Amino acid sequence: MMLIFVYINIIFTLTTTFADVSRYPTRQNRRYRLPIDRDIPEMTVPEMIEYWGYPAEEHWVTTEDGYILGLHRIPHGREVDNRNTSKPVVYLQHGLTSSSSCWSFGPPEKSLAYILADQGYDVWMGNSRGNSYSRNHTHLDPSSQEFWDFGWQEGGLFDVTAGIDYALQKTNQTTLYYIGHSMGATQYLVMLSERPQYNKKITMGVLLAPPAYMTHGTSFIFDLARFADDIQILFHLFGFYEFLPHSEVITQLAHRFCGTDHPWSSELCLNAGLLILGFNPGQLNGSMIPTYLDHIPEGTSTRPFVHYAQLYLNGGFKAYDYGAEKNLEKYNQSSPPDYDLRNVVAPTAVFKGDADSLVSLVDADLLVNSLPHVVLDHIVEENGWTHIDYILGMDADRLVYTYILQLFQASP
Repeated sequence: MMLIFVYINIIFTLTTTFADVSRYPTRQNRRYRLPIDRDIPEMTVPEMIEYWGYPAEEHWVTTEDGYILGLHRIPHGREVDNRNTSKPVVYLQHGLTSSSSCWSFGPPEKSLAYILADQGYDVWMGNSRGNSYSRNHTHLDPSSQEFWDFGWQEGGLFDVTAGIDYALQKTNQTTLYYIGHSMGATQYLVMLSERPQYNKKITMGVLLAPPAYMTHGTSFIFDLARFADDIQILFHLFGFYEFLPHSEVITQLAHRFCGTDHPWSSELCLNAGLLILGFNPGQLNGSMIPTYLDHIPEGTSTRPFVHYAQLYLNGGFKAYDYGAEKNLEKYNQSSPPDYDLRNVVAPTAVFKGDADSLVSLVDADLLVNSLPHVVLDHIVEENGWTHIDYILGMDADRLVYTYILQLFQASP
């Protein structure tokens, strides 16, 4: 029941009109524009990429433990078709309950995937196991409990490694740039801590709001963890296996009640969203909210949430705690081991915000001080910058993406 109320709050939240997306040109290479009074239609990520005038490819890769993941690629920019020209590769990994959509919502000048493509990069976007594009397995059924027996620990060990290897093989490159938001940043740290051979495949890593140390977080998720006598209570609240599967109900209600056609509900939608998701009201493009809710939330398992709650409670950056008996089986010790961040030797940039309820400035600094090769430690120069603003913030292009491009252009 709790999730039902959370869903309803999110739906009746996320809208107020800060910008009119209909003024932006679309599919310029196909010579048509959006009618001024038309909403952006519901689309998959490849359809959305093409909608904004870019080439889209969909690829599939199978992980070592049998999950079949969808990868989305933008091989070149909107104006120049140079797909057969060798270009630097960028691999983008989304956060929790998200997908490759977070990099490609549009409009193009505001979305990182398109900005990178137009700057001459070969853009690959991963999808973590369990979301709409990675909901398959060689032998496990998504309706089974076994399918959902995973967390971001497995995502770091198997998902991003498989995606990176595939992208490098397809492009005949030996290294790539990695950008991770939220859980995508955690997976990067797990990958390089546990499989340090992947350091040589990373030209540079960029971590946007990286959750690792989380003791100083202020999210209501942590309040639940702190007041629960047993962390298993979180499983009862969130569901034992699948958490937040994307629902057609969410999409339909978003289009019904949120957006520029329904100004009577925009104030209510906005206020609820600020409460639940921590939006900075000056950064939210209200006219895009129906499009956001076409893709958010995406499905995942419950374990990533519980694992983050464990980090909040134990004060470290540790592997998942199964309990003493199963820890002995998994780790040969009764308590979960620390991830060895000394192994993360690839050049790494860290971006942090002053109003991030999940990754506080104190915790971000703990991470920075634990990494051996930090090339940039950057606090976003905007008061009230939240965890989600890296993806949905209207000024993310100016406040974050510009710095990423500068870092890439200056790298060897």
